[in-house]
Amino acid sequence: MSPSTGPTSGGPNNLFHLPVRSQRLNLRGAAIHLGISPARLRLLRLLGTGPAHTTQDSYKIEDLDRYIARLYEQADISMAEMARRRSLSAGARHSAITIAASQKQSLPIDPFMVMATRGDIIEHAVYFLLKAMALFGLIMLCVSVSPLLKTHLD
Repeated sequence: MSPSTGPTSGGPNNLFHLPVRSQRLNLRGAAIHLGISPARLRLLRLLGTGPAHTTQDSYKIEDLDRYIARLYEQADISMAEMARRRSLSAGARHSAITIAASQKQSLPIDPFMVMATRGDIIEHAVYFLLKAMALFGLIMLCVSVSPLLKTHLD
């Protein structure tokens, strides 16, 4: 390889691959992309379910799309139908994301996503509630003064 055809020569056959930065959305933009309200997305994050998030209020679009695909797969809806449904409201979602700074604009809500995330919320909330009830029962058992304990200790 001659110096004029090396990788740093800048010739026509050289490609410089720059790292691709994944697009990120804040909480409101991610909620719009999913088709749910920001409060519902916040609740999903609080319960430990929903799409993966990188920081408190930052979501990668790839993770949001993966979560949407998982919900459609759980509902046994084909990927072609998912793409068709998502493309119907893509324009409204895109315009809502671009002007997400105005808080007064109504958000486009996807009825399927509301229903599918409701299942996630209920599943994880029941699990959380059962753990809290078990902990409360254990605390009550340890703290309570039972008449049976008094009779055995006397």
